[in-house]
Amino acid sequence: MTIVQIRSGIPYDSNIFLIKGKSAILIDTGTGLDSVNVISNIWKELDGIRLSAILLTHCHIDHIGGASDIAEEFGCPVYISECEAPVLANGDNNVSVASGFGISLKKVLCKKILPTDVFDIGDHRLTVIETPGHTAGGLCFYDTVTKSLFAGDTVFARGFGRYDLPTGNLEQLSQSLKILRNVNIGTLYPGHGPSTPNGNHSVETAIAMMEDYN
Repeated sequence: MTIVQIRSGIPYDSNIFLIKGKSAILIDTGTGLDSVNVISNIWKELDGIRLSAILLTHCHIDHIGGASDIAEEFGCPVYISECEAPVLANGDNNVSVASGFGISLKKVLCKKILPTDVFDIGDHRLTVIETPGHTAGGLCFYDTVTKSLFAGDTVFARGFGRYDLPTGNLEQLSQSLKILRNVNIGTLYPGHGPSTPNGNHSVETAIAMMEDYN
């Protein structure tokens, strides 16, 4: 079982994680401004196995901008929450905050993730946790084999995602953190910043920070 972070040359790109088993799954894609290098790095890490899916944690440009190029290169489907699929289908530069980055979002037709979906590649088995708040359709992916959580911008090693961008909601984000409190998390792989081996501690820290903030 292998989890690899794919490097990008763009400082504000999201973390991009490649999960390898019988096939591979990519979680988030960065802005797409460094797609040539990102795609090259994915090819190197695949080492002969197939990229079977791209999973997107939410619809912000720093996580989804590379989806079109990567999906075209590897011939794999792109998945996102049902309510955020139209953002990519329509190339919505407002909700994706692409306009704030000076980027135009490339349109992508995505498959819609349901809460009951499971992405099983043998050594890793990803289940879906709905965690709105940072955006309306925010998702985390929980690996039931390794107890790893791919958290997008819901929770970081220390802190939580902002909620003042389009479709963000403080109350929903607070509830999402409380949902994660009930998950047995080993390593936390956030959308930005370092990973941490004690994900539950990070969740508790984020909840405490939010309570202090309020």
